[in-house]
Amino acid sequence: MRQKRCLWMITAVIGVLLGLGIGQMGQSQETTAEPQEGFAQLKAELNVLKAKQRALQAEWQAELLAQVVPTLTDESEKTKRQFVDFLGALGTPSTSALVAMLQDPSDEIRQKAADKLGAIGERERKAKRNVDAVAIGLATALNDPSNKVFREALQELEDVRPTSPESTAVVIPALIEVRTKGSSSARDEVVNVLGLIGENLAKNGRSTDTIRDALIASLTDESSRVRTNAIEELSDIRAASTETFTALTNALTDRSRSVRNRAEDELIQLGRGAATTAIPILADGLGNSTSPVTRGHIVDVLGAIGEKGKTTEDAERMIIQALLGALQDTHEDVRRNAADELGEMRATSPDVIPALTNALEDNSQKVRNAAQKAIRRIERAK
Repeated sequence: MRQKRCLWMITAVIGVLLGLGIGQMGQSQETTAEPQEGFAQLKAELNVLKAKQRALQAEWQAELLAQVVPTLTDESEKTKRQFVDFLGALGTPSTSALVAMLQDPSDEIRQKAADKLGAIGERERKAKRNVDAVAIGLATALNDPSNKVFREALQELEDVRPTSPESTAVVIPALIEVRTKGSSSARDEVVNVLGLIGENLAKNGRSTDTIRDALIASLTDESSRVRTNAIEELSDIRAASTETFTALTNALTDRSRSVRNRAEDELIQLGRGAATTAIPILADGLGNSTSPVTRGHIVDVLGAIGEKGKTTEDAERMIIQALLGALQDTHEDVRRNAADELGEMRATSPDVIPALTNALEDNSQKVRNAAQKAIRRIERAK
């Protein structure tokens, strides 16, 4: 029994010694084959051999360590913890063994294995090396029955941020599957990780449609914090699509003021870069919404998109028509907002001054004042 307990230590030491032996051999080769002037080709060949040697060393260590895991079934948690610590210190060659330890019966051991995997993955990512095995291993832990293991895997995926097609093909569906799992803070973290991955994909010119759709789905989460975060992540991945504008326009009806305000901000930012897509959706929302609060938000967004120098002439004309319609709204705050935005835009369309002049007869003092101010702004800009 004593021999069995020490088996993993013996095997691990053998693996490390094998690695050290190969490493020392490489150092010896480097010393005896130190290139002098004119031996650049020899140096290049030596570097290739050293790279192959390191790859073999890591492969042998990984195979040996993975073979140890099944022998730990009957060992104490203390022994397993020591082994996981050893794997973490060893680094990348221990990835397969740590992934295998994610199947351990102990919640504590699985959580510790996820933690060590994440540390390895973060180092590899920063060194611009492949993190596929780490990311896929952590993705499997998202369905762990233990909330602690689930949260640990989430946290580590946030640090690892996989981007390769091989890893995202596994990680993104796994994240979407747990989008509604656990507490609001856990759901918020899922949104964070999806956003980080999506942002990296967008920077590399890859599709973010799947992540966009998942973030849009999170706009219906019961937590206002999660909904607000989903809006922020949609902006970060630059998802300026019909689906995004429709979802963000709908978010202007949210019961939470912070969500509505965030949706307004992001509609402005995304809308300026995709006005021809955004404006018809916003105009449709302006005409169909039964909420004066929502219509007021839409007027603000349209006016901000239409500011001079921030959109095309065609887009400006579309916005002016929508705002002129809003001057006839049944709610005075919407009419006032429309007058304000026309003034802010310094709108010079022939229909604007007559419409604002009519608004000087509005039964609301606020609307009359806004119309008067808008006329002065437009006249000064001529």
